[in-house]
Amino acid sequence: MIGISFNADSVQNYSLMAMGGSFIGLLLVLKFAKSVVSKLLLLVVCVGIGVLAFTQRDAVNACVASANKQAQAGTPFETTCTFFGQRVSLSGITKQP
Repeated sequence: MIGISFNADSVQNYSLMAMGGSFIGLLLVLKFAKSVVSKLLLLVVCVGIGVLAFTQRDAVNACVASANKQAQAGTPFETTCTFFGQRVSLSGITKQP
């Protein structure tokens, strides 16, 4: 088990970095890969990483929005958010009076 702790704000930054890194990797692949087959395979990998990071970010944003609604309603949190299988801390969300 990896001992990395995520909170809702850092998840957005990490996912943006993953999407940006996959775009830079995509540009590097297109520039330096020699054969068409390796370009296509690495293109699929880079696009897959970008799409996966985007969908994970979207899922965490929806989860945080759900937790905010629960906090505003005054009900206890029943929401558990994950980012690439790691639990996301919702400590920044407090109940509204």
